[in-house]
Amino acid sequence: MSPPDRGELLRFLCHVRFPATKQEICQQCAALGAPAAHLARLRTLPEGTYVEPDTVLQALPHL
Repeated sequence: MSPPDRGELLRFLCHVRFPATKQEICQQCAALGAPAAHLARLRTLPEGTYVEPDTVLQALPHL
């Protein structure tokens, strides 16, 4: 199974209230109904606080 498209992740991230921690991002995306593959990808984020969707996408480890 391939990782979720970054554009698909962005559709959920644009509804997250920033700034947000890794845990808050995962919780909010889960509440928004993000698929399991998206949530699994977000769990690979380094710990920290993110200020906008773009910083989240940039911080995701590349596969």
